[in-house]
Amino acid sequence: MGVVDRLMALLPPEAGKALTAHGDEVTEVRLRAGRPVQIVWGRGCDALVGEPIERASLGRLLAALMEYSVYAMQVDLDLGFFTLSDGSRVGVCGRMIADGARFRMAEIGSACVRVARPVTGCANALMPHLAPPDGALRSMLLISPPGMGKTTMLRDVVRQLSDGGKCVGLADERHELAACHMGVPTLDVGMRTDVVDGCPRDQAVARLIRGMAPRAIVADEIGGEGDARALADAARCGAAIVASAHSVSLEDALSRICLRAVLEAGVMDYIALLGPHPGMVRGVWRRSEGEGVATWKRA
Repeated sequence: MGVVDRLMALLPPEAGKALTAHGDEVTEVRLRAGRPVQIVWGRGCDALVGEPIERASLGRLLAALMEYSVYAMQVDLDLGFFTLSDGSRVGVCGRMIADGARFRMAEIGSACVRVARPVTGCANALMPHLAPPDGALRSMLLISPPGMGKTTMLRDVVRQLSDGGKCVGLADERHELAACHMGVPTLDVGMRTDVVDGCPRDQAVARLIRGMAPRAIVADEIGGEGDARALADAARCGAAIVASAHSVSLEDALSRICLRAVLEAGVMDYIALLGPHPGMVRGVWRRSEGEGVATWKRA
């Protein structure tokens, strides 16, 4: 059962009816204690529905989404999210408490349910760049602001590469791309894809390279020196790299410290920017070397 169907059964009747009315168009459901349910659908349409949700009711609803395994989800909750069995991510915020050197989620005041919905073929515009007719796979960084469909498109890239005959290694740290259950993907990521689920990206990439010899490595929401080193090592081992990251523009991606290491290492052949609407490709740039300096030109 998908998260929208589950929410229809868990939410108050008026909010459940609104979900039913928008069905497959729903992209987010935002729940805030003391305020009505916010439903987001289509291209930025939203509505506040029903009576304010009591804090206790919000807690019971989220516990049900977690299948009453709150303790098992605590590590993810402390990071501000948990992931459902269909790949949908639930972001949470509220009161944090100090526990030694870390902070733990103590009381959840609001949650954002981001609906994961496979869109077969949404990556078609990227595939000629990633897998050209000469058979040599290329590497690509997929960037966009939040909510533009990076994860959905990355999942379709994995599926198309895998079903196109390439062994793919998927580093699925946040359980969103493959939505594994007991180590087995529940979402369609292709017939030749191997997944390391719930492991930090840099460690997952190293495990995949050592153990599975993939033709391509795929990772979502990269950032930081650890990811850069792992992806650069994978590229030196001959794997193509496909990854995503948050950025609002090409210029922003090139200036972000957390992405600079990946881009300056020469790992990526292309950068693709999504927007202004979910699933739309705004532009693709190809890496070009001139006098020892990398530049990015429209592909």
